[in-house]
Amino acid sequence: VFHISLAQADVKDLVSPAEYERYVDMGLGGVSNVVHCPAKCGWAVVVSSEPLTPSRTKAAQNEIGLDGRVVSGEAVEHKGRFRFRCRKCPDTEFCASCQTTPYHLGFTCQGWRAYESGRKCRFCGEAVGAGAPTLLQAKDSQSKAALQGVLGARFVHFDKKASAQVLHAKIKETDLLASLCAAPECKAKAAEACDRVMSCGAACLGLKGVRPCLGCLREECTQCSQFKAAPSDLCNICWVEELRAAPCLALDCGHIFHYACVKDKLRAKWVGARVTFKYLCCPLCDTFMAAPHIASIMEPELKLVEAVKAKAVQRLALEGGHKDARELQPGGRYHKREAEYAMHKFAYYMCSKCKAPYFGGHRSCEVAADVGENQAFDPAHMVCGGCSSVGNANCAKHGAEAIEHKCKFCCSVASWFCWGNTHFCDSCHRKQGTPEAMTKKARKDLPQCTPATCPLKVAHPPNGEEFVLGCQVCRSESFV
Repeated sequence: VFHISLAQADVKDLVSPAEYERYVDMGLGGVSNVVHCPAKCGWAVVVSSEPLTPSRTKAAQNEIGLDGRVVSGEAVEHKGRFRFRCRKCPDTEFCASCQTTPYHLGFTCQGWRAYESGRKCRFCGEAVGAGAPTLLQAKDSQSKAALQGVLGARFVHFDKKASAQVLHAKIKETDLLASLCAAPECKAKAAEACDRVMSCGAACLGLKGVRPCLGCLREECTQCSQFKAAPSDLCNICWVEELRAAPCLALDCGHIFHYACVKDKLRAKWVGARVTFKYLCCPLCDTFMAAPHIASIMEPELKLVEAVKAKAVQRLALEGGHKDARELQPGGRYHKREAEYAMHKFAYYMCSKCKAPYFGGHRSCEVAADVGENQAFDPAHMVCGGCSSVGNANCAKHGAEAIEHKCKFCCSVASWFCWGNTHFCDSCHRKQGTPEAMTKKARKDLPQCTPATCPLKVAHPPNGEEFVLGCQVCRSESFV
């Protein structure tokens, strides 16, 4: 009989996974310090009492714990000895000392129990110390000024003429709002957040002064569950923080987002050079966002929508030939929605000087060139015909704003004005900075046309010269 010593790794290669698990279990039979997976799958591990090697300690030095802080040396040592991931159920990561799942990264078992039972900021989860200004100290319980200071630190509205007894009651009623750390960003959130604690015992996640209250958003709550959202849902605008991490706004469509995220989305406006209105839409249902709290921000944006729509309808009348467009026919995408069709067909840009939208060509040109909303551009080059000051840029009836220029290099309407003297259409402008740059070409190499073949249907000087097309409104009226 021959006896051969095999390493554990060799055994694993020679037998099936089930046989190997039985082999490991047999080997653990008389071993001390054996800890079993808390999921009760049968897997077990031997906890070593040996200290960590310097390499393992160094590798964990810059880890961030569950409290958002860099883990301490003691926590690194604890993790190295007691943090395990089950081999049978890999989703189970646990502490072999206290059986906590998932493992409490950044804490010893005792430290984790203290952290879990302590008061934490309702926005960021940071621990709130016993001496926080939001907490009433025993020595100050009879001081009216101290009582007011506590409520002020919680950003809770109160009557300055109220008695100490009333203030005490208010402090007790809003104890949940005392969970606020000293971070400036969390204080800013608390200043905007609703200062009511709901009858269910949870804090309202809405905004101060908004009635009816948004509520706690907890699915199991029978008193506040009027919206289809949960506190743990990520905000669908920032995709970074849960809804409970900041004051929220319920739009008229019923969807809920961080109030600050809604404001940031509206103020950031569109992406790229071409004016688009996706930024005004709810990310979940694609309707224009609406709520009393954002009405003042939405008002100028909706006026811009109407301005672009009016210009697009005028442009459609000017160009004509759209009555037979497939999209406008029964069953088409824009059937009986001519204004929306016009906005879809034409590209408008914002003049950097007069801050008004102006026509810049067809969207199909942008699509054909595979240039999307992420196209880099210099806002200073976006100038309307009336502000470009090249040629007779004025209309006695409609002013300078309605003036359009031809692209200097081809037979298209200009949408870019560069260097204070040159008009480009979108296609010619994109070629700048490439070997195909239009400014590098001789006039004889530029596109040629005749009055009969010109896409603009106007007589103009040879390409290579600036030319004012005139007032787009007057031209559209001439077709009526």
